[in-house]
Amino acid sequence: MERPLKFVAEDIFFGPVLILILLSLSLLLMYRQRHNYKLSFRILFVSWAFLLLGSNTLFFQAVSAPLKYLTPKSEKHLSDAIVVASAGVHGSGAPTPGSTLRAHAAGKLYLEGFAPVVIITGGVTKPYLPPVDIKGMAIILQGMGVPPQAIIIENRSADTYKNGIETLKILQRLKYKTVLLVSHDYHLFRLASVFKKLGIESYTFAANQSYPKKAIPWWRYFEWANFNRIQTIFHEYFGLLSYKYFGRI
Repeated sequence: MERPLKFVAEDIFFGPVLILILLSLSLLLMYRQRHNYKLSFRILFVSWAFLLLGSNTLFFQAVSAPLKYLTPKSEKHLSDAIVVASAGVHGSGAPTPGSTLRAHAAGKLYLEGFAPVVIITGGVTKPYLPPVDIKGMAIILQGMGVPPQAIIIENRSADTYKNGIETLKILQRLKYKTVLLVSHDYHLFRLASVFKKLGIESYTFAANQSYPKKAIPWWRYFEWANFNRIQTIFHEYFGLLSYKYFGRI
């Protein structure tokens, strides 16, 4: 179904495309006089380049390509527990879009019978107060039909390494041996590597690969959201390097 013309116009007007066009026109008009307006021309050019790359879906895909290569195979495998990594919550306790996607994927795996419990690791942290079972990712799981007694919230960890440490304690207490890890594809390599380092037998499932890809119209190749996506990817690269240096993976 084609998007109505007025919404296409809104996407272009309020997105990076219009600003890119205006900056491009300004650079073309100033080009012959660039020597007379060196500073202004350079500022415009840097702004144009920053916006062109930072908002560009193709640039984001190029930057994230090495992580895609490292991403372990995504598979649905019978396990003792599904472990889903939190991607944060808002001040109200509501999950972020990333957490929502991961919770939904974990809920589907539970309902399909791949494990009897779902462990949310890092699901709720300070300053979110009890009762934690109605906040964050747990409420999504319950809304999908996962019973509260099948949801375990690990809320002591604040990073991927601590996710593994605190989850291991739960697995040892329950005498569970295998886990099905759920996160975004770019995060799965670091998450799985931590669990492997801790001696936990694990399988992986990419939450964002479980939904069909849709064709992107040309004007949507430039989005403000790509700035955050690129930042997330560089954060993951830094995390991998630091974890390797400190022997966490």
